Amino acid sequence: MTASLHAWFALTCVLPVALRVGSQEQQPAPPAETPAAGVPAVAALPAIEPRYRSSADVAQWLDLLCAAAPERVQRIEHAGLRDARLAGVQIAAPGPVPAARRPTVLLLGGLDGKSLSGSEAVLAAVRELAEAPNLSPALAIVAIPSASPEALDRYFERQGGDGGNARPVDDDGDGRVDEDGPQDVDGDGFVLQMLIEDPAGPWVRCDDDRFLAPAGPGDTPRFRLCDEGLDDDGDGLFNEDGPGGVELDRNFPLLRDGRAFEPRTGTLPLSEPAALALAEFALERRVVCALLFQGNHGGVAIPGATVALDPWTAADRDLYERWTRQFASSSARSIEGPRALREVRPQACTGAALDWFAAVVGALSLEVAPWGPNVADATNASPRDAVTRKPAPPALRPVSARDAAWRSWLDNASGGKDFKHWSPYGPESGRQILVGGWRPWTIENPPPSELPRALSGVPSFVRGMVDALPELELSATSARRGRLVTLRAKLRNNGALPTALAAPSAVRRAPGAWIELTLGEGAQLEAGAARVELARLAAGEASPEVQWLIDVPEGARVTLVAGAPWCLDTSRELAP
Repeated sequence: MTASLHAWFALTCVLPVALRVGSQEQQPAPPAETPAAGVPAVAALPAIEPRYRSSADVAQWLDLLCAAAPERVQRIEHAGLRDARLAGVQIAAPGPVPAARRPTVLLLGGLDGKSLSGSEAVLAAVRELAEAPNLSPALAIVAIPSASPEALDRYFERQGGDGGNARPVDDDGDGRVDEDGPQDVDGDGFVLQMLIEDPAGPWVRCDDDRFLAPAGPGDTPRFRLCDEGLDDDGDGLFNEDGPGGVELDRNFPLLRDGRAFEPRTGTLPLSEPAALALAEFALERRVVCALLFQGNHGGVAIPGATVALDPWTAADRDLYERWTRQFASSSARSIEGPRALREVRPQACTGAALDWFAAVVGALSLEVAPWGPNVADATNASPRDAVTRKPAPPALRPVSARDAAWRSWLDNASGGKDFKHWSPYGPESGRQILVGGWRPWTIENPPPSELPRALSGVPSFVRGMVDALPELELSATSARRGRLVTLRAKLRNNGALPTALAAPSAVRRAPGAWIELTLGEGAQLEAGAARVELARLAAGEASPEVQWLIDVPEGARVTLVAGAPWCLDTSRELAP
């Protein structure tokens, strides 16, 4: 771990305390945009049809893109990212400021290790951005479509996975690793799930017996839920220690209880090379936005793996709401929200990358889910429920709102075919053992036929974010009386985003803008501060006027430099 990252890590460790105190058909490529006057057109780029692909396929397509547009698309040269097999590209229009010093939009696909549709969403966005002729030379976009390549490849090859990478993990704490993994015990060609009757189990059946609800006092029978398979190690548990791995999306050092035994989060924060490389890269760059394309809630999630982060996100609620509406508009889907990360995840998500990018780096961080029960087009479908339900006993619990949404999709969009009903399995053992659950390419990733719809609107949403980046305009006037000059300056944000989050971050305690005065030889400051700290500027907002009194000989020059966390610095040289 580098020295700089150690410093930021130290800040991260104290942040939770501060927070608590605060409370498969190929589609035609879209037509290229008409180039603006005087801007050369971009060469023909490789097509990107909506289909699932391995990380090697992703890397190969990125190479084709770089070869087609070398003046604006290059592979990321970063030792940590390269060693972790994180293939990424940087998109930047030619300009006087090196791309590495520009405000950066970071796009990550499938960091959760499951969302192949998230990888495809990043590719679709990259394709559109690479051919945009009017891309600002004051910003850079960095895209890593397969952000957890080992886990995504396992999902791609096996049509399923738990999001973990290839690191062997002792999930059950018995001193052995990967000795009891999932299997297709009923021979139907899929590894689904099992319900094991257990008096201490956390689940009970619902009034729709395909779904489960958290068990309450007096509920019976109770069940444990696990992957389909056998008790290979004879410990009375089923498939509790399969191959791999650490979930990269939970390997980040924020609001994480290191005392708990959670092997899937990693032995230590940033213990995984890929997570460490992403953290180092984000801290080296001026990351304005971090968009993580993953999940299956069909909308936008904001930082908040635990309630401890809620007081911190409250300061920027209007900003989160605006971009949730923007995604709903771009994708033409109905979205509730924005919702905190814990509200859209069925399981714990402490140590989440989304929270870390927001509270540590200070970036506008959003999880954007291309897929969800609100995405499929069921407007021409009539209810085709394949299940004949009996009236439920009044004691059974209703399905959750999340499961109810998926039930509607299952019954009305897919005709009930994508869920295998729970059926008994195995010899008589005095307890129920049931096999069933969601088939592959349903709940975690869309069926291939629905992938184009899931990706619809993603490129325009990303392009809108890129075009909204803040931009500083520095204006100045001067008046001379003999050697004394009164200098006045004002700063304006001409972008559609503010100049920073309102909430402070671990590495940027003050979110405001600033103006600094530098005097040439022979000049002397008589009144005013050489560096003036200003408040954060909202979209279109101008700062109060700043004034200095300086002693300036004729012909001497003064320089003003202004900046803000999410903006490229701007300067003006004057000879008052």
